Amino acid sequence: MKSFKQYFFEAINKPKIIMVGGPGSGKSTYSEIITKKLNIPHIYTGDMLRQLAKTNTPEGKQVKQLLDDGKFAPIGITFNVVKERLSKPDAKDGYLFDGFPRNVEQAERMVRENIDHDYVINLEVSEEEIIKRLTKRGREDDTPEIIKKRLAVYHKETKPLLDYYKNDIINIKAEGGTPEEIANKIIEKVKI
Repeated sequence: MKSFKQYFFEAINKPKIIMVGGPGSGKSTYSEIITKKLNIPHIYTGDMLRQLAKTNTPEGKQVKQLLDDGKFAPIGITFNVVKERLSKPDAKDGYLFDGFPRNVEQAERMVRENIDHDYVINLEVSEEEIIKRLTKRGREDDTPEIIKKRLAVYHKETKPLLDYYKNDIINIKAEGGTPEEIANKIIEKVKI
C-alpha cells in the first residue's frame, strides 16, 4: 500500500526534469525507466524532429534536409515541436526532457517561453566508460576516435549549459550499476 507521501508525489507533484549527459551517458535508457515509474512523458526532441522530417510539410522538408546534412534543426522549429508536445494533457503536471535544452541559447528561450523545470540531472560518466559503451553498440561511426570528437563537441556545448544551471544541477554518477539502479538513484533525488 502506498503511503500518503508516495500518493501525493505521484498524483499531485510530478517533477519537470531536464536530463543532461554526453553521448553514451544513458540519457534515453534512464529516461525510459524514470518516466514509467513517475508516470510522466518522456520528451525526446531528437525523435520528435525525426518524425517531423518524415512529413511532407515545409517544416518537415527543411528539418529533413538539415538532419541529412548532419546539422541541427532551427531553434524556432525545435520550440514549436516542444510547445506542441507540452500542450498535451499528459505533460500538464510533469515531464522529462531528454537532451533538451542542448545549449544556453535554448535554455534562455525556455525561460522566455515559460517552459519551466524543477531539476536538472547531469549524468556523469568517465570517457573510458563512454568509449566502452559506444563501441559495444557496433555502429560504423562508433570508433574511439570519432567518439572522442563527439565528446569534445559535447563538452564545448554543454559546459556553458551546466554553468547556466549551476544552482539547479543534481550530479549523478551514471556508471557502476544497472540502468534500474541508476534510474532509482535519480528518482530518489527528485522525490520530496
